[in-house]
Amino acid sequence: MIFSQFIASIAEPPRPHAQGLTLPSSFLRFVLWSGGWHQAAVCALSVAVFLLNAAPIETQRRIIDTAVHAGSLSAILTLVALQFAIILTFGLAKLAMNVYRAWLGECATRDLRLVVTHRLEGMGAEDSALTNGTGLAMILGEADDIGVFVGSSLSLPIVEIGFLASVFVYLAVLDLKMMFASLLILTPQFVFVPLMQRAINRRVAQRTRILRRFGDEILSPSKVESSARRLDEVFTLNLGMFEIKFSLNFLMNLTYSLGNLLVLGIGCVLVVQGQTEIATVVTFLSATGRIVDPWNDVVDWARGLAMTTVKYGLITRALESSPGDIPSVAVAAC
Repeated sequence: MIFSQFIASIAEPPRPHAQGLTLPSSFLRFVLWSGGWHQAAVCALSVAVFLLNAAPIETQRRIIDTAVHAGSLSAILTLVALQFAIILTFGLAKLAMNVYRAWLGECATRDLRLVVTHRLEGMGAEDSALTNGTGLAMILGEADDIGVFVGSSLSLPIVEIGFLASVFVYLAVLDLKMMFASLLILTPQFVFVPLMQRAINRRVAQRTRILRRFGDEILSPSKVESSARRLDEVFTLNLGMFEIKFSLNFLMNLTYSLGNLLVLGIGCVLVVQGQTEIATVVTFLSATGRIVDPWNDVVDWARGLAMTTVKYGLITRALESSPGDIPSVAVAAC
């Protein structure tokens, strides 16, 4: 709350141009349309976050290396204090970034709801397919899903992909062979993740359409039986999405475990042969463990982008297909 008020006090919030209340044609344009320069600001903050997140990997290696080579206690304590300062700064920067993202997401949600609401207000019940259940679904449910993703749509990949890139560059400097072994952890996922995500996207689009029909039918007592059938269809689609999602998680966790085992095996062989140090192996194991969450976040982001793009496309197509001249009304900003 305090941070949100601070943001509002230093700059005018994003104010989309109504343009006859026509939404941008693509989801990316909607992100820029609703967020304005604040998207650039949160992206700049994201760069600082991923750099601070990667720094402790090197300080950890230096602490272990200093202890193994019988370094002084003061040197170790200095490195520990530096590690703590980096972690604290990273935590505060990430806190600010997350609140900033949430603020942008809420602004986008309200903008989208206002556009749909004004479209509905300008149409009669007999003129529009957006009235009743479909319109309510877009205002109450679908707008939330889209708005939540808007806040992190640009900054999240910067944070996570930037962190992953910095980690792999750092590992390549330490030991190129072990870096390639670490990279093998992610390689299989480039095959099965896109295939399974496309299957999820098809179900998301179908589920959204069914829920819209259900919203229309539930308001009509004569269509109770068909409404119950819609719920059965949604139930089946949801179960299918859960099966795909959990299967995807299983395959990803399996590749992580096999990858860590590969790094450990190669690292131990290199230590025995005198080609690397134990501190380097520990650093690689720590780094490969730390890339799991960022990579999962990237996969979740790609999944969210695909599903949000589908939902946004359904809304824009529904609005475009609705007849009637809608008066130009300025959309209020956050």
